[in-house]
Amino acid sequence: MSASVRFVSKFIGGDLRQPECDALPARPTGSICAWEELCVGTGAESTSVLVCVAMDEVVALTEKLRYDGVWWRKFAALGSTYGPEWWKRTSPAFIGALCYALIRANREGATANMRRVLADSSRSPKVAAFRMFVEFAYCFSETLERFGPRPQPTQIDLPDVDPIAEAVQAGQGAIVVTAHFGNWDIAALELLRHGRPTHVVMAHEQNESTNPYVEDMREELGLDVIYSDQSVLSSLELLQALRRNEIVALQVDRLAESDSAREVAMFGSDVCLPRGPFELARLSGAPLVPVFAPRLGSRHYRIFLGEPRRLSRSSGTEQVTACMAGVAREMGQMIRQRPFQWFQFEPFWIADGQPSAKAAPAIARPRVRGRAVIKETYARRDATIRSRTSSRRRSRSS
Repeated sequence: MSASVRFVSKFIGGDLRQPECDALPARPTGSICAWEELCVGTGAESTSVLVCVAMDEVVALTEKLRYDGVWWRKFAALGSTYGPEWWKRTSPAFIGALCYALIRANREGATANMRRVLADSSRSPKVAAFRMFVEFAYCFSETLERFGPRPQPTQIDLPDVDPIAEAVQAGQGAIVVTAHFGNWDIAALELLRHGRPTHVVMAHEQNESTNPYVEDMREELGLDVIYSDQSVLSSLELLQALRRNEIVALQVDRLAESDSAREVAMFGSDVCLPRGPFELARLSGAPLVPVFAPRLGSRHYRIFLGEPRRLSRSSGTEQVTACMAGVAREMGQMIRQRPFQWFQFEPFWIADGQPSAKAAPAIARPRVRGRAVIKETYARRDATIRSRTSSRRRSRSS
């Protein structure tokens, strides 16, 4: 075996075997791998070898290096925490502009949403989408700074009337519904001042490499993270938390795979909102309070609390739908005031590509890792190599 092939084997951590067998060597335990056929030597002395390429590490590395991967997020956290003040104030604008230029799918989704929001305005949806990317970069940078080891003072303007505090004092718990608007992480931290355990319900990140990092970042400051797309038992856990007079926070402008949904009108067209938060309010009797945290300036936010809404176990479909429509109306009013701070990068209206309520329970978002696809692809390749090896053996024997 040549030195170059031995080097390839050592570099990829695999084995080299002659394909003179009916079955391929066993795969490394716990690893997704592919058997690649290489030609070694020249002319009549050439021969074939199989190289086992471990794919787990390749897939994990690809995830971490994506624009939404954990390496870039950690790099951004370093700049947001230890960078000079001029860097913190200027770099988000350039980074947001770069993301707008490079991430086509998000750019098109944001533009489609801004076209709906600004239908009665002369402002350009593309310019609005560009500003959305820039605003998101600033909010994201200040979130990483606030959750990091060197948080800077942040000004939070609180409302005069707090229905969440009233609900907690009455021992009822509270359901906080919000959207990807302004800085929802800052808003979640403000919930801790009520002195009750706070559970933040979120779907897994589309890039799985960031899940542990994001979860640890939030839980270190006292927030309990519950994944909405993990198990049906999550709903029971949330219901028990409300009965213990605790706070549950959910976002209603994005559907998880397991969500059922209902259509409501927003900006003159139908959208789908998840039914989960409203069914939770119906079963628990806890008030449902819309909360938004728009950014007013550098490290400056304002907490807006909407009208508290209540449902009872006897509430029917009409009452639940009316409650959902009311929340959609308040969310729409907030978005109309500050459209660039609604960080919705996927089509939100059914007419633009959002799944309808009938299809909502079966929503299938593509996962970045795609392990099942990788396994299937390389299983087919293994079968092809086996067939080719067997045919070559038969031809040699004949």
